[in-house]
Order: sequence, then C-alpha cells, then structure tokens
Amino acid sequence: MAIVVVVTAVAAGVFLWERSHRPAPTAPGSPRHHEPAIVHKESQTNGPGEPAQGFFLGKGDEKVFVNYSTPDPLLQSFMQSVMTSSSDPNAQGREIFLRICAACHQKDGDGKDGVAPPLAGSEWVLTRGGRRLIKIALNGMSGPIHVRDRDWNMTMPPWRENLTDDQLAVVLTYIRTQVGTNHAEAITPELIATVREENHPKPETAEELLRIGDK
Repeated sequence: MAIVVVVTAVAAGVFLWERSHRPAPTAPGSPRHHEPAIVHKESQTNGPGEPAQGFFLGKGDEKVFVNYSTPDPLLQSFMQSVMTSSSDPNAQGREIFLRICAACHQKDGDGKDGVAPPLAGSEWVLTRGGRRLIKIALNGMSGPIHVRDRDWNMTMPPWRENLTDDQLAVVLTYIRTQVGTNHAEAITPELIATVREENHPKPETAEELLRIGDK
C-alpha cells in the first residue's frame, strides 16, 4: 500500500525522492565529497530506515527541494495547479499519482523491492470503506507490513500537511479504481475530513490499522 509530495514554471518537473540534503561546497584543495546516493537492495523485505524529509522537483539548476512533513507552499501550489488544470476527478487523481505515488510504488502500481510495496492488488488498498488507506496517506506508516503474500518493512511519509481532502480523495479513488486491476468503491472528501480529525501524531503501524473495522 502505502502510498507520496510549486510554482507554475516548474510544474512539469519530475518528482524524485531524496533522503539527504545537498552537500556544502568544499574549500579548494580539500578532499572532494560526493552527495550520498540511495542504493536499494533487492530483497524480500525492505530495510527499515528513517523517513525521508522530502524530495526534489525539477531538473538541473531549477531543482527545488520540497518538504512534505511540514506545510510546504511550493508543494501546495503545485497540488492546486493539478486540481485546476482539469475538472475530471480521474485525470486529477492520475496526475497526483504519477507525480507523487509512482516515484516509489511505480507507475503500474506493482511496487519495487527495496523501495515500496505494491498498490495494485493490495489488500490494504482494497479494504472495504477505505479507512485504513486514508489513515496511511494522512499519517504515514512505519514498521512491518504484509502485502500480497510478502513481508515488507517500510516507511511512508505523511501527506496530512500538504494534501487537502479533495486532493486525497481523487488520488486514493484513482488508486482503488484505476491502478492495475483494482476495483473498489470511491473515497469521498467527507470521509477523509472525518478521519483527519482523529488525532494520530505518529506514523500508523499495521497492528494499529488491523484494529479498524471494515466498514
């Protein structure tokens, strides 16, 4: 499951997940330091780690770091531009999915070893009512989780601070109805607003989510 975080001039940029900030320039004659790279190891279980703080938007000199763990005007502006660019909720959801979710869960929703579990065919995505999926998107998630007969140990960022109820509704509905062969009922902004009011300051865990009834 799990499930993913601008000025108009860079709205066409590509979202890339990063876990480190740019290194400070080195003085002349000092050893050259390279920016740490994220290496994903192929395995049956993702390695646990600290949640990323954000990602870079754009390319080259226009690349801008966007923080999704706190309110980020750049990201909020970009999300609003997506919503106003089309009146079709399916198109809006697809655009948000491709810009945010697909960076880890992949465009086909099948996930990737060492990065993120699948959304296509995920029991966490397709659960009746969708409350578990909403809580994951709002609050993030950490710790072990079983998805499609495989064990993962992953960290997902929270989107509570930067995605509105309408934005979450269109992207989560897109994931539940358009990704892979998924077919589940739509998620409404009203339901997201209700779940948002529930206080949960830390990332969700699978154990906590399993206590939620399938209503």
